[in-house]
Amino acid sequence: MKKNYFFSTTFLLFFFLLSVCSNNSYSQIKGEFSVLSGYQMLGTIDVYSTNLAYNGDGEFDINDAAYFSGALGFRVQREVVAEIQYIYQPTKVSFDPAGQIQEFIVSDVDVHYIMAGAMYERPFSRTAKGYGGISIGTAGIVPADGYDSEWRLAFGFTLGAKFLVSKNIGIKLQAQGLFPIQWAGGSFYVGSGGSGYALSTGTSIVQINVGGGLYYEF
Repeated sequence: MKKNYFFSTTFLLFFFLLSVCSNNSYSQIKGEFSVLSGYQMLGTIDVYSTNLAYNGDGEFDINDAAYFSGALGFRVQREVVAEIQYIYQPTKVSFDPAGQIQEFIVSDVDVHYIMAGAMYERPFSRTAKGYGGISIGTAGIVPADGYDSEWRLAFGFTLGAKFLVSKNIGIKLQAQGLFPIQWAGGSFYVGSGGSGYALSTGTSIVQINVGGGLYYEF
């Protein structure tokens, strides 16, 4: 079920990008490919643990860590770029039960975002421009030790700036807010060794990243 949700959402994102491009003359469309890296922060949510040994409220935290990203965009209007982006954050998660002294640090977890959206650009000069936009897609938390993964609908906001340093190559700086939709109603198993926790949450995850990289116009 989770795999079907992941693949169907990914297909819809690609279909959305192609549909936007199909409404314009391909001879007028210019493409852009970006590679970015930076730091992704936050991701703490209040949870309830069904583990009998530590039954009660606690905090589930996606630890701050570096992220890596690639984005493919197509200019569909003079100041609008339709974009699909993949974000990958290798990190760890921790669960801190309320009333317990010990914090339980779990094994590695990969955080994934596959997002599609539209970016509005505003030139500052011949070689510099600012941009901002919104996106929608899917977010996944994938444990590295065999526990179940969780995929959810997500949306995001992006702000950034581009600086062209040659005819086709430039530098991109940007910040993003990423918001997976309510995780309530599901469960996520985390743990070390053979133990784990089934977590059901009452609040949404919020993550923020800042970073930069290079982009190539074609």
